[in-house]
Amino acid sequence: IELLQASVDPEGQDSCFRFLVDGKTIKYLTIAPGMLAPEEMAFLPTLLAFLPPFPPGDRNEARVSLDSKTGRPHFESWTKRDLPGITSIWHADQFDYLQLHIGETLRSAVYSAVITPTTQGVVKFAIFDWEIDAIDHETTAYKLIDGQDIGPAFRGHVTEHGRVIGFLMDKVVNARRGGPEDLEVCQAVLARLHALGLKHGDVNRHNFLIHDGRATMIAFEGTRRCEDPAELSEEMSSMAQQLSDESGLGGVVTLVS
Repeated sequence: IELLQASVDPEGQDSCFRFLVDGKTIKYLTIAPGMLAPEEMAFLPTLLAFLPPFPPGDRNEARVSLDSKTGRPHFESWTKRDLPGITSIWHADQFDYLQLHIGETLRSAVYSAVITPTTQGVVKFAIFDWEIDAIDHETTAYKLIDGQDIGPAFRGHVTEHGRVIGFLMDKVVNARRGGPEDLEVCQAVLARLHALGLKHGDVNRHNFLIHDGRATMIAFEGTRRCEDPAELSEEMSSMAQQLSDESGLGGVVTLVS
């Protein structure tokens, strides 16, 4: 059993986990609050020792709570559910998550990946149900900007047991985050986005990757159609301040090589 990702809540709410079982099946587990300390849930040996054995079969979603009779952890429910997926499917190519060579974490739910022996990629996907809508929205945005030299090249959709959960894109290598000295190239790529009638929605400096004398934008989950010239102008005018911001907002880790 391999723990792929976890959302551990220290504030008395459910904690959620994504496991790979027997190297071939992904299962989702929710643990009721108050059963383990956050640091115990983050340590796989302790977590697995605490959990009851996973039952065999194709059931993919479970909830663990304390049995009222024994006081021991038990599976309150264990079901097979058709999990929600991305509906904005527009690219011809799809990649099975289990066949991808996943590397380091770049941002939450964003990982480096290997596309070919000579090509680096980035995979972004919804780990849990509540992230589906944002990834679906961003997938649509990539369709709208495809071929416009605005964002990284979109390689295709990422699937998990048949449902689409995210996408694979080229990694922008030898890049750095935007800074005050990059105002011109950042405004140029933003202008191309605005020319399509789209507002990015989060033009912080970490969403501009500077490379080869130009800028590439990322993080289109907040991008939307906008026909208001004043609103687009305001976003453009904010670039100087955004590129000078040293707060770290939006960029603890960036998609750079």
